[in-house]
Amino acid sequence: MKLPLTKGTSESDGHHHTAMTKPCDSEMSVFENCLKELVRQKSDARILILGCSPELRELAARMNIRATVIANDLEVIERTSKLMKKKNKAEEWLEGDIIRLPLKKASFDMIFSDHILSNVAPFNTEKFYERMKEILRDDGSVVMRSLVFSKTAKLFESRLTKYFNIVEKKFAKTGVFADYFPIYSMKPK
Repeated sequence: MKLPLTKGTSESDGHHHTAMTKPCDSEMSVFENCLKELVRQKSDARILILGCSPELRELAARMNIRATVIANDLEVIERTSKLMKKKNKAEEWLEGDIIRLPLKKASFDMIFSDHILSNVAPFNTEKFYERMKEILRDDGSVVMRSLVFSKTAKLFESRLTKYFNIVEKKFAKTGVFADYFPIYSMKPK
């Protein structure tokens, strides 16, 4: 089954950004508020965006924040860039996954993870969280939006809380998928 494209997006180069995967306006407000708070505290903030969500990348560009984007394929980053109205000149692209890339410890002030866990093998989930904590500065934050079913929410959160304190859990999506996409704001333990 092919999900419909959302308003304002395209099929440029075959990339499909669907209503389920695209952050809605209220979800983007959560990410934006987190970034605004970070910029208030640190003018030279550095963020990591896991995946190539053009909306999150454009948000960083509008706020003039240095962003590193990690995706499994640089071509996907390039394609999703075509969906962006404003490009980030200070954006660095890395191909691979967070677990294996040689990223410096404590090098990011904030990590955005938007619907990425579906790309992480279940046996690597703990390594994924461990690695996020390792490359995050001690005073840093993780903002994660993920597909979480109510039946598995407790298990999902028990794994998260081994590495992070959940500061806030917000359901900002509207419509059919509203209960399945919590956004977690977290601090390292």
